[in-house]
Amino acid sequence: MNFAKFRQLPDNPRYSIWLEPLWAIPGTIVLFYAPLYMKGAGLSDIQIGILNSVNLYFSFVFQLFAGAVTNKWGRKRTTLLFDLISWSIPMFIWAFSNNFWLFLIAYLLNASSKFVTVAFNLLIIEDVDEKQRSLVFAIMNMIIISAGVLAPLAGGVIHKYGIMPTISVVYFIGGISMTVLFVVRNYLTKETEAGRVMIQTHSDTHIVRGVMQSFRLFGQSLRNRQMLPIIMITIISNIILQLNFFQVIYLKEQLGFGDRMISWIPFITAVTTILVYSAIMPRLKERNEASYVKLSLAVCAAGSLLFLFIPAGSVLMLVIVTTVLAAGTFLLLTFRDSLLMNKLGHYDKADLYSSIQVVMSIVAIPWGYISGLIYNIKPSLLFIIIFISYASLLLLAYPIGKVTGKRVEQSVTMGE
Repeated sequence: MNFAKFRQLPDNPRYSIWLEPLWAIPGTIVLFYAPLYMKGAGLSDIQIGILNSVNLYFSFVFQLFAGAVTNKWGRKRTTLLFDLISWSIPMFIWAFSNNFWLFLIAYLLNASSKFVTVAFNLLIIEDVDEKQRSLVFAIMNMIIISAGVLAPLAGGVIHKYGIMPTISVVYFIGGISMTVLFVVRNYLTKETEAGRVMIQTHSDTHIVRGVMQSFRLFGQSLRNRQMLPIIMITIISNIILQLNFFQVIYLKEQLGFGDRMISWIPFITAVTTILVYSAIMPRLKERNEASYVKLSLAVCAAGSLLFLFIPAGSVLMLVIVTTVLAAGTFLLLTFRDSLLMNKLGHYDKADLYSSIQVVMSIVAIPWGYISGLIYNIKPSLLFIIIFISYASLLLLAYPIGKVTGKRVEQSVTMGE
C-alpha cells in the first residue's frame, strides 16, 4: 500500500479501508463457498439458480429507490441501516440455513444491499479528489480479494469437519464482525459535502419523485457518446459475475478438483491481486482509466478462453488460469468503477449511479435462473458464453477515450 498517498485521503475512505477486513475476511470465504454450502444443504442446481434470480429481482426493486433514499436520508445513515438489514441479519440466518426457504429469506434481505452499493460508494468517494479515486477502489478491492489467503485454511477445516458445520460457523462469526464494523464505521465517518447538500435539497421531496429524477438524468447520460459504452461495460460485466457463480461447482464436479485444491483458488487470487497492486499499478500513469479498462478486458477475455481448456485435474493449468483471471478482474473492477464515478456529475452521483444500478439489476434478473439452467444442460456452455461476453466488451470499449465528450454535469436544480 502507498502509505504516503493513503494518509492524504479524507477520513471516510481511510477509516473504511482500515475496518474493511471485518467484512472481507468472513465475506470472502462464505461467498466463495456459498454454492457448495447450498449443495450441502440439499439444494439442486435449479433451486440455486432460482435463489440467484429472486435475489436479483428484489435487488432491482430496492435499487429503484436507492438513489432517492440516499439523497433524502444521507450517505452515512443509509449505509448503516441497510448494512445491518442486508448483511448482519442474513449472515445469522445463513448460519442456520438447512433448506430452500431459509436461504430464500436470507437472500431476500440481502437484496437490500443495493441501497448500500450506492450510499457506501458515495460515502467513501465523494470527498476524494478525482486523481485519488482509483487508489481508493484499488485498495478496497485488494483488501476484499486478499482475504482469500485464508481460504486454504478454511479448506483444511472443511476437509476435516465438512462443508456445512465449517461454513455455518464462519457465517455466524461473520455476522458478529460485520455488525461491529458497521457500527464503528458509522461512528467514525461523517456525511459528505454533497450528501449534506442533497439531504437539504431533498428534505421535502417525495421518494417516488426522486426515482423519476434518477431516470431523467440516466436518459440524458445515454446521449453522451463517452458514457454509453462505460454504462454498458458496467452492466454486462456484472452479468458475467452472475454467470461465474457456478465456477467452483464446475471445477469440482466436471474437472475433478477436490475441496482442498479448490480452497487454494482464493489464495492464488489474493496473491495475484497483491502483486498487481504493488508491482504493476504504481507503474501505471494516472488518469488513464479508459486504456486500463480495455487492458483489463483483454486479460479477462484471455483468462476465460484459457479456462475452457483446463484439463481435468491439471493443477498447473488451474493456477495459470486463476492468476490471469485474478489480474484481469482486479484491474477491471478498479478502473471501471473509477472511470464511471469520474464521469458522473458532482451532485448527481447518487441519482445517476442508482439508475445505472437499476438497469444493471433488471438486465441481470433472469441470468441467475438462466445460468443454472444452462449449467444443468451443458456446464461448459456457460463458460463459453463468459468468454464471448468478455470479447464483446473489449470491442465495445474500443471507442472510449477516442471521442471527446463532455462529462455528464446536468446537476439537480436546487430546490427542484
